[in-house]
Amino acid sequence: MALKAKRANLKAGPHSKAMIIPAQLEIGKTSSIAANRLLLADVRGEIPPEDLLEFLENCVEPQFWPWYQNKRQDLKEKDEK
Repeated sequence: MALKAKRANLKAGPHSKAMIIPAQLEIGKTSSIAANRLLLADVRGEIPPEDLLEFLENCVEPQFWPWYQNKRQDLKEKDEK
């Protein structure tokens, strides 16, 4: 089951920030994350962070930004009509 949510980013000490994970998700004791502007997380901690980072850099980032730019352009063109 996939879900979408918007969460506040919270300060969690001098060197960290936190985002609350939706209660519907099954979680483990730790989470694995890979991040740049986008964040990819395995909230069960089953996937090594190195694998998440490789997937983020090689699959997600290269596909997402052109898709998002086209979507924004389409919305702009609709607004101009």
